[in-house]
Amino acid sequence: MPKNKKTSSTAKAGINNVRTVVEAANSLFHKIDQENDLGIDAIIELIRNETPTHKQLAIQIKAGESYYDRKSDSCLLPVGDHLDYWAKHPLPVYSIVYIPSLLLANWVDIKHFLKSNPNSRTIKFKRSRANTFNLAGFEKIFTPMFLNEVPDLSFEESASFLESTDEFENFIGMMVLFRKFPNYLETWNLLVQTLKEKNTSQISPKLIYYLAHIPWHPDIWYRGEAFTTETREYAQDCFSKLTKADITKLLSFVGEEGISRGTVGQSVEAIISSLPNRRLLLEDVIANHTVPMHTREVAALIYAYCEKQNSIPVLTKLANEGSWYAQELVKVLHESGWIDLYM
Repeated sequence: MPKNKKTSSTAKAGINNVRTVVEAANSLFHKIDQENDLGIDAIIELIRNETPTHKQLAIQIKAGESYYDRKSDSCLLPVGDHLDYWAKHPLPVYSIVYIPSLLLANWVDIKHFLKSNPNSRTIKFKRSRANTFNLAGFEKIFTPMFLNEVPDLSFEESASFLESTDEFENFIGMMVLFRKFPNYLETWNLLVQTLKEKNTSQISPKLIYYLAHIPWHPDIWYRGEAFTTETREYAQDCFSKLTKADITKLLSFVGEEGISRGTVGQSVEAIISSLPNRRLLLEDVIANHTVPMHTREVAALIYAYCEKQNSIPVLTKLANEGSWYAQELVKVLHESGWIDLYM
């Protein structure tokens, strides 16, 4: 007697879950027959306000407890022999993992994951509010992000996302607060608190770029809502409360590329240079032997840029500790009287 295997029912449940969400949002779900399945189960065509967006994406749907690690609350997707097929597919490729015991599904951008983890044979991603595949998530986060738009979150939702320990949620919260609520004064308090409270590994360099919009620099291109005078003054007041530890954290974002146009270092310099007490803060970092030499030298560079020849005594002390970089800064200051970071 033929049997209806449970695995088949589970697979159907996954497909039906995704189809239900997509069609409830009035987008189109085109299922690919199993005999033609080479790693893609369906094509989603996005519709906005009853009008085609002319944007499609390919999806692989997995359903079952074997694709869920309950201990880490993560979804697991074996790459198998699909790597080349996914990488070369003409459409963006996403996976949606449906977990029957939770009656929930979560999504991941496969191409983005594999680009960031080229040697991984398993795509593993944590479940979060940001990647939940339900109607609300599809309409408020998934579709806007796919269309390169700002997710449709409220201020309260965005603030909650920003405070999350989940990296993806945190990034979305930060982006929405900055893009959608730039003149909410609390936005700037939350962004600065993120810098102060989170570890360096938990902070996206994008946050530094967003913060640099207040003092501004020549390589910022901004087309959003104009900042009011009140917003700028409030944000700058938040900056004025940054401590030596906060400045050290900021300086640590400057990598081997240093400070030049288009780098995160340019944003770091813009923020620090705007501080009323920058001189004392930078002097404290430069003199701190517990801080890595590279970070002290970055502080010395900004110090020399701001203070010009007045910085020579402090830089000379650093040079005497063995910093060839500080020695070169002193030499340039003696010769030209100033440091040009952006020539």
